[in-house]
Amino acid sequence: MIIYAFLSAITGILGYKIHALSRNGAIAATGVGCAIALGFGWKGLLLLGIFFLTSTIWSKYKAQLKDGVEQIVEKSASRDQYQVLANGGVAAFAGIMMLLFPGDVWLFIFLSAIATSNSDTWASELGVLSKRRPLHIITMKFVPAGTSGAISMPGILASLLGAGLIGGVGSLVFDLSFLGLVIVTVAGFVGCLSDTLIGATLQEELKCQKCGSKTERHMHCGNRTVKINGIKGFNNDVVNFASSMIGALVGGAWWL
Repeated sequence: MIIYAFLSAITGILGYKIHALSRNGAIAATGVGCAIALGFGWKGLLLLGIFFLTSTIWSKYKAQLKDGVEQIVEKSASRDQYQVLANGGVAAFAGIMMLLFPGDVWLFIFLSAIATSNSDTWASELGVLSKRRPLHIITMKFVPAGTSGAISMPGILASLLGAGLIGGVGSLVFDLSFLGLVIVTVAGFVGCLSDTLIGATLQEELKCQKCGSKTERHMHCGNRTVKINGIKGFNNDVVNFASSMIGALVGGAWWL
């Protein structure tokens, strides 16, 4: 376990050094890694590492084309502790429960939670690069890239691939059947779709009083924004955590 803790800490430090994590984000990532290692050992850390590595790569991929999105989303590319826990908290919980009450259900909850986070991140980072404006999943009207609740064909394909990668690698290292791969992939994709639906309906939406842009930011153009839709305080971190739980429950439900 000392080796796993060391590896988790090194990963957190490297993430901080390359600006993929904030200082507090690195500390939170170390804690999440340790919790996952308690229940799933190096195999769990491998899956977490794949999520972290691919998320970092895609966040920096064609970053210059995502400048407009940065004006909409609340957080920067450096994940803070809230983002880390929103994406990895459910997986960490599954690791602890696997240690205390061993069972296949916790493995599928863990894999499905990671698949959801990976699916959502791939969809977000690659979907915004679509040459066509995305559609709002509720109104089916064209909206700016990065808008909560927006969908695009590249984003949907990226979502499936992101969930499938975790399902495939997870099935390989944990020696699961093809059905297990399908369950994790479907659960991750469903979790990602739930993220889009929750983002479109419940997430707090703000508007800049100066330029009129819709955003997740509480400050825009040097002024405080005003809430126009959604639940106050229900930000993207809450949406990510909720979707991670939904994806995990979909995967775990097969074994209850």
